[in-house]
Amino acid sequence: MLRKLLRALPLALVLGVPAVSAADVAMGDGVIHFNVPDSWSMIMQSSGETETQVFQVPGSSHADATLSRVTITLKKASDLRAFQVFSGEMRSRATNLKDYAPGTPKAPTENVYSAKEGTTKLDYVERYFFANGFAIQLRCVRPDGDAKFSAMFDKGCTDVANSLPH
Repeated sequence: MLRKLLRALPLALVLGVPAVSAADVAMGDGVIHFNVPDSWSMIMQSSGETETQVFQVPGSSHADATLSRVTITLKKASDLRAFQVFSGEMRSRATNLKDYAPGTPKAPTENVYSAKEGTTKLDYVERYFFANGFAIQLRCVRPDGDAKFSAMFDKGCTDVANSLPH
């Protein structure tokens, strides 16, 4: 009897632990799919020639909770040249932000920088993808300061990037 209980215990522990789940999101008439954590709330969506979805990421402080967001923008791109124009335009917009300061990207398809929104310094990481006839920008924005929140936020952004087609 004790052996049966001990064998059942690992299964019960696995079943009792809540899984971190992710919501499947579709854009571009269902052509582009990616996952975002269930705890992220969609706060804006636009459609048209350029389609955008913005997710607010809950944080440990008021600044984290109100300023942290992830934006996925896509635009139809027939070829690599159209993708390069899209990513160039998006990168150029960043340089116009208040107190823009470039950072060090880890890849040529990244744009890393900081800028101010009001009086708050924010860190930005943009990643660009070209897939299924779409130019895609993943833009992750968060305040600097809370190391634990920053690590959780950055992991969520990386998970979204890994779920995007490329």
